[in-house]
Amino acid sequence: MISLIYLNPCTMKYLLVYSSRFGYTLKIAQTLEAQWTAAGITVDMVNLADEPFIQQGEYDKIIIGASIRYGHYASQLAPWIERHQQILNNTPSAFFSVSILANKPHRSTPQTHTYTRKFFTKSPWRPQLIGIFAGELHYAKYNLLDRYMMRLVMKLNKGETRLNAHIEYTDWQRVRDFGEEVLTLQLKK
Repeated sequence: MISLIYLNPCTMKYLLVYSSRFGYTLKIAQTLEAQWTAAGITVDMVNLADEPFIQQGEYDKIIIGASIRYGHYASQLAPWIERHQQILNNTPSAFFSVSILANKPHRSTPQTHTYTRKFFTKSPWRPQLIGIFAGELHYAKYNLLDRYMMRLVMKLNKGETRLNAHIEYTDWQRVRDFGEEVLTLQLKK
């Protein structure tokens, strides 16, 4: 008896590049990776710090996730985007930002999240989808300087300042919805 194996000729391949300072953006990236893998997508997840090199046509979709630290994304993000801008702008692509201050409704959209809006006014990349996710406050993960800087940021924004606090502000349904939107992304013509 001959056994036939049917391969899906339309297997999609995504690149998920992440930049994570304390591991929380990685956690969100892993959640999205699991969602897309469950949908039959092959996902290559790579740390931005490893400076991945990509070629045109290598991926069906490209997603970048980055965290905000003291008002800025990782210093490698803008140069990496500039080096790959043609590929990014010619491939369905998405971006998600993770920010502790996105836990406030008036800072949780691409239009109202100051850091993301400012970043994309200077960036040559125009992703089809941008997601803004609230992050995690976990003082025990931070070194002494980061702990006190984060406490100052939280105090100025009327947030949690107890140094033993550990709060996940992330709306996980919002993350899943973003993942679903990525599945339907297409290049705008």
